[in-house]
Amino acid sequence: MEAMAGWAYLLIFVLLVLDCLIPAVPAETSVIAGGALAASGHLHLALVLAASATAMFVGDVLMHEVARRGGRRFVERFLRGERYAKAVSWVARLLDRHGGAIVAGGRFVPLGRTTVALVSGYAEFPRRRLLPALAVGASLWSLYIVGLGYLGGNVFTGNPLAAAGLGITLSFLVTGVTTAARRLRLRTRRPGNALVSKA
Repeated sequence: MEAMAGWAYLLIFVLLVLDCLIPAVPAETSVIAGGALAASGHLHLALVLAASATAMFVGDVLMHEVARRGGRRFVERFLRGERYAKAVSWVARLLDRHGGAIVAGGRFVPLGRTTVALVSGYAEFPRRRLLPALAVGASLWSLYIVGLGYLGGNVFTGNPLAAAGLGITLSFLVTGVTTAARRLRLRTRRPGNALVSKA
């Protein structure tokens, strides 16, 4: 059982690192499942949190450094099209104004993790500001996502699949509500940026 648990922590770590490079990877699901398994005693909660936060930090730093060294050609390969070009410009302006807050909060927005990592690297956002913000964001996101799985595990005791399903559902609901609220606020305050907010 301990050997299987070790592989579970490694899987969470690898999927979360890859998630920044390949956003389609089901990393969030693995973290929620890890929280559910921790609630049932199959995994250690502290280790699930550590694997999640560390992987988020490492993945973001890797993407940031690749974009920083790869320059415009690399960024444009990931973010093609007019909508994405506007999104990059928008995130770059936000980094100038709000810096660390955008870096820390980017992972809570759909596709925000990859976009912020790419743009911060391309814009050569200072590492002395980047790294602490990434650490804070990775820790908060891990507490949130693992917490959803842990909550589900306590609701559905003895049924990890149902627990993970509840955590995933709650994650989608929270993400959907916050995204809709953000877009509505942007349309209300700055109608000209409605297209950017959808990127």
